[in-house]
Amino acid sequence: ELLEGMDSAGEAFQSLLGNNRELSLREQIEEATAAGEGCCSLTYEERVIGFAGCVLGGLFLNCFSLIRLGELLLGNPTPFAVCFTLGNLLSLGSMCFLVGPMRQFRNLMSGRRALPATVYITMMLCTLFVAFTSDLTHLERVVLIIGCLALQCIALAWYVLSYIPFGQSHLY
Repeated sequence: ELLEGMDSAGEAFQSLLGNNRELSLREQIEEATAAGEGCCSLTYEERVIGFAGCVLGGLFLNCFSLIRLGELLLGNPTPFAVCFTLGNLLSLGSMCFLVGPMRQFRNLMSGRRALPATVYITMMLCTLFVAFTSDLTHLERVVLIIGCLALQCIALAWYVLSYIPFGQSHLY
């Protein structure tokens, strides 16, 4: 108890000096939830389980889409495009469990993240559009879907770099 009291006193002193400690991920999530931005009545553990479930589900669908790559090349792009895009959407949406949908949307559209996030989401929609369009030849569909996938991967890498300090500095 004495040590805990000393830790609290040290934190209070640091706070008075303006040296606030960084909040842990759990504290940040609980703070966001307390502000009404989280996943309503889900506990911290339930939110982490939802997050992990979406990430793992997204990874599974992305891996499963690779099995469907042969169908894309043989003229049936729909199963591949749907699996790949749903996997990406699940992975992208997984953060909603941790920080809430509104905060996740604000994070996506903030500053340097807005352009790569917009390109990423647009390319996912274009992938689905091309996959379900019957007005294109087989070769056109394959080329366009592969182009959309390449742009998705580039936009995703660009988006991820926005979370790394100075990560995007060499891109501009």
